[in-house]
Amino acid sequence: MKNAINLNIHGIKCDACDYKNDDVKFEEYKEWLNKPCPKCGTNLLTQADLNSTKKLIKLTNIINKIIPKRKDDEQMIKAEVKMNGTGNVFLEIK
Repeated sequence: MKNAINLNIHGIKCDACDYKNDDVKFEEYKEWLNKPCPKCGTNLLTQADLNSTKKLIKLTNIINKIIPKRKDDEQMIKAEVKMNGTGNVFLEIK
């Protein structure tokens, strides 16, 4: 049995240009906080987006405690969470 919701948080992407680094792990996000994009200088990770990411993790943990686990063979719906520096979360169902 698996958790109903799984998060795979990784990568950093510039909202102003095409720079992205998919190798960045969530555990490394503090190192990227308020750092300039190496390509255009825009802030890569705002405090607002980091706070929203942490809230998303907490919410997921709460939901996984409340709702039943899923069977190993159950199909999952995949979604991508995007942010734009404002702390707002945008969900894109795949």
